[in-house]
Order: sequence, then structure tokens, then C-alpha cells
Amino acid sequence: MEQLVEALHRAFATEVRAYERTQVPVPGGVDERLLRTMPAFGPDGRVMVKLATVFPGNRDAGLPTIQGALLIFDAHGRPTALLDAAAVTRRRTAAASALASRFLSRRDSRRLLIIGTGCLAPYLALAHATVRPIEDVIETQPDMGGTDQINGTAKLHH
Repeated sequence: MEQLVEALHRAFATEVRAYERTQVPVPGGVDERLLRTMPAFGPDGRVMVKLATVFPGNRDAGLPTIQGALLIFDAHGRPTALLDAAAVTRRRTAAASALASRFLSRRDSRRLLIIGTGCLAPYLALAHATVRPIEDVIETQPDMGGTDQINGTAKLHH
């Protein structure tokens, strides 16, 4: 995670062209299903496109409502990687949050409050523990009205 935070720090300083996402309806099914495309282009000619489906009806089947893949092309247009978008997004989001914390939080911050994050919570705890000496993580789900204390979660994985 520490390497990812550093990589994002460098990446945010480069010129990447990201275009507005597109979304089109997916025919069939009983709900409003969508396909989203999110292209980005590196200054060296590399291409990345994130493809994601949004199928609200999946919830009833116990499946994720959003699923996707990242396809990476080299500067010659050759596909070089196909990655699980959910796995990449969780890690990237957590690392970007930790990077922001590096600039915005006190250096001696030892407690982290995570609000309404679901499956992202463990990644946030781990990422923030790479930039601050986190000892306690408090997670709350406002829609449920409850608060769970996860003492030492970040330290155990650091």
C-alpha cells in the first residue's frame, strides 16, 4: 500500500487525459442496466479503459450491482493487462485518501474515523496506517445508526 500511495503521488503530477464517462443502457433484464466506459490516456501514448456494468437487479441474486474490468494498452495499442476493476478501485481510492491525509491531517494522528464505507473500510484503514501512526479505527454506518470499533485493525495489517 505504501508503494501505491507513492505511485499515486507521482501519477497525480503527470498529465493524463481522462474523458467524461459514457453510459448506455444494456438491453434485456427487468431493471435499468447500464454499461459505463471510462477512458484515460497517458502522456507516453498508453491507453486505459475502465468498463463497468451497473445491474441493480443483481442485489436480489446476491451479486454485486457494479462489476467491471480495466483494460490496459501499451503505447503501440497492444493490450497488456486485464484487471478486476473492483479490486483496483478499492486500492486506488484508499491510497488516494491516504495521500490526501498526508497533506491534510496532523502527523501524530492515531485515530481514524471511517464513515459508511462498506467493503472499502479495511483498505482505508491499511492505507491510512501507511501515512500516519494509526492505532484505533472507528467505523460507522450512518444508515444503520451503529458504530463498531475496530481497535488495531490498521496496525495488524501495517
